[in-house]
Amino acid sequence: MGETAQDRVEAFGKANAIFFWEPYPWQQRLLDTMHKFTTVANISSNKIGKTAAAVCILGSWALGYEPWNPVGQDHPMAVLGGETNGEKHFYHASSLGIKPPVNLIFTGEDWKTHIGQTVAPEMHFWWPTGWYKTKKNEQGVEYEWTWMNKSVVKIMVYNQKDDLFESFRIQGLIEDEPPPKSKHEAMSRGLMLDQGKTLMTMTPIKEAWVLDDVVLAGRRDIGLVLDLKITDNPDLYNSDITVLREMGLTEAQIDTYFDKLLYKNKLLGKYVEDKGRAAEKYLEEVCTDQRVEWLVKLKILKFIKDIDPSDVPSRVFGQFKSLVGRVLKGFDEVVHVIEPFEVPANWPVVPMIDFHLSTPQAVSYWAVDPHDVHFCVAETWENLSADGIADDIIKKIRTKGWDIQDVYIDPLSKGDTQYMKNALGSNLRDTFSILYDRLDDVDIMLHVASKDKDSGIKNIEDRLVGPSGRPTVFIFEDCERHRYEAKRWVFDDNGKPDKKGSDHFMENWYRFTLTGTKFEDHVITPYRQEAQAAAGSWMGH
Repeated sequence: MGETAQDRVEAFGKANAIFFWEPYPWQQRLLDTMHKFTTVANISSNKIGKTAAAVCILGSWALGYEPWNPVGQDHPMAVLGGETNGEKHFYHASSLGIKPPVNLIFTGEDWKTHIGQTVAPEMHFWWPTGWYKTKKNEQGVEYEWTWMNKSVVKIMVYNQKDDLFESFRIQGLIEDEPPPKSKHEAMSRGLMLDQGKTLMTMTPIKEAWVLDDVVLAGRRDIGLVLDLKITDNPDLYNSDITVLREMGLTEAQIDTYFDKLLYKNKLLGKYVEDKGRAAEKYLEEVCTDQRVEWLVKLKILKFIKDIDPSDVPSRVFGQFKSLVGRVLKGFDEVVHVIEPFEVPANWPVVPMIDFHLSTPQAVSYWAVDPHDVHFCVAETWENLSADGIADDIIKKIRTKGWDIQDVYIDPLSKGDTQYMKNALGSNLRDTFSILYDRLDDVDIMLHVASKDKDSGIKNIEDRLVGPSGRPTVFIFEDCERHRYEAKRWVFDDNGKPDKKGSDHFMENWYRFTLTGTKFEDHVITPYRQEAQAAAGSWMGH
């Protein structure tokens, strides 16, 4: 009684919220990535809308289409979603790409808090009312959702026994928050027969295996949506901006406030450690006493005040703690790692040697094409003597026909004899002298590499981006150690590249940029037609 047309429209919208979902920009990135990869890892801060995105994507998998994404009947990905009053409604096919009915699993941390208080309410909010039936478990939580098209969503939690995650066949899996590795592997096996998809949505607080096995794995079947901080939630961010404007702050003051709220030192990439005290003090200085009382309305400030400062990288910036302060932030495996091709014989190739006394020798081989594009074309990571390093370089010339005229080595190689004398009591020649003589026999000049690390790193960063956004440096995908180190090289507490971690090939990389190697400086020799074709895409053809 008394219900208006507007009331009916609002009621319809609430009962079918998934049809009216408007993804945030980062959520649209996630959707686009889901269409391209079989496994997608969404690593982000808290309070950004991860669970809402996961629930909407899961609903689209169950339906076979994206209800929020209507398309024309002639669209190549159009799926018929229904018909009203003779009018057919078409929507974009789901990112799962499998026609319903499908069996899907959603996993979470526990029944009471995570599933019962967060996930299940989100499912009821977004999924169309009356389109499914549910079953409850012993804890009183809905764990099985059967849709009217026979698709089934089953919810599981990580404290269940491992054997419950084995021996089932599913087409889609969503892991909300990081799962134990054993359970992830078991569920992945259940997806294999139908080439199903996995979406991992998490704040990187625990389960460190995800970093190495998923985020840094460099696998072509894994898509990544990373670097999402709490301000990437537009509703949350704009809510605070509205309050700040009402408090009388200018746009410049708002920017200053957020810099103080999120960072201890933004220039050095150091995150806030004072639980927002500097930001609070700043507001007290620029606002009247009356408006300072509005501080309690600032949601992100309250969130930062309530968490441990050690959790800021993960909970506010969505970063694994071990990767805070990456040196090569612009390195992207999808962009900078390429399939190997035969290096033309007229491209200069420069071996770079990071010499060690007690660990394997790191030898990088860098090539330069006619357009001044750099390529890491090979690597050696072995326990080698000075003669062994020379043999490795000479072998490359004889088997691959590379144009190697210059070699650069770590300055340490000129002083390693003192260490050896102390260890062996022998009168030994240093590595540099041995290598110099061996390479001189084949007309190769050995040089001492530069130690100007700051300039070298800047050179790498510039090439990773390149002029007009087109990179001018690439790494062959079989140079696994380079890829491993590029993703793990971080700054230490003093803002210097950390030498305790993996930096051997990174030392070679930045030193190579300082050699000034150019294509035109080397003697041009003819090369085979097939080699020219293989490298053609990098030469502008």
